[in-house]
Amino acid sequence: MAKTIERMAETMNFRILHQENPPRRGPVIVSGCAVREEMPPCLVNRPGGTGDRLLMLFYSPVRLRLGSTESMTRGPVLKLWREGAGHWYGNPGETWLHSWIHFHGSEISPLLASAGLEEEFCLEWHDFRLFESYLALVYREITGEFPPDARLLHNHLGSLFLEIARRTGGGTERRIPEPWLELRRSIVSTPERQWDLETLAARMNLSKPAFAARFRKYFGTAPIRCLIDARIELARHLLRDSSLSIKEIGARCGYPDPLQFSRMFRRRAGLPPGACRKSPPGGDIQ
Repeated sequence: MAKTIERMAETMNFRILHQENPPRRGPVIVSGCAVREEMPPCLVNRPGGTGDRLLMLFYSPVRLRLGSTESMTRGPVLKLWREGAGHWYGNPGETWLHSWIHFHGSEISPLLASAGLEEEFCLEWHDFRLFESYLALVYREITGEFPPDARLLHNHLGSLFLEIARRTGGGTERRIPEPWLELRRSIVSTPERQWDLETLAARMNLSKPAFAARFRKYFGTAPIRCLIDARIELARHLLRDSSLSIKEIGARCGYPDPLQFSRMFRRRAGLPPGACRKSPPGGDIQ
């Protein structure tokens, strides 16, 4: 089951939203979620929010309003808005990608408190697969053949909150040393480079096994996996927003061999590069 959910999160771009006005009351209610929804250049401004809680993962830098301050994030962040809070986020200069879940209910505050999380937070987040896997579980529950079970949704969200707390020091921003953050930014910003484990480990003055273990501890994924994810995200962007050939896109993403690029893209995205080029871009966020 775990591998099925993980595979679903990796290969599907799913989206569903059923907001109610007034919102239905209960212990745990999920009104919608989406994985890897792509947005055109824009800013979303909802001064009154959406009447529920919103937890959102931004994969690339976006503008965020936190209180009275507006700033551009430096990397991937996970943001939770409390019920009734206003939303202001986006990137007016380029396409951006996010995953999200709308939820509310009488048991949410106790679940957050039990995990040691605040009612509202914004923190650095790198374990994309973990977050997507939990959203896939929630999506499966709210779209399955049986009516959504509040007990299962309670368990899914409670486990997600505990995972967030465990990876971020109990709700406070994770203290990853700046040299490691800079290294990851280098990988993500230049995925076309032929990075290898030996080069990366030498940069941090560690053996390859020690480097790989430390990288996974800080970012929740293996360094080469991080590189592949960055290459595939760059490929998605170029396929949808450029007139380059698939061969040229593969070369720009670090795959000079077109067959290797096609195989890797299909393995990670669940479809060949040409099919991604034909698919329409994501619509407006809900």
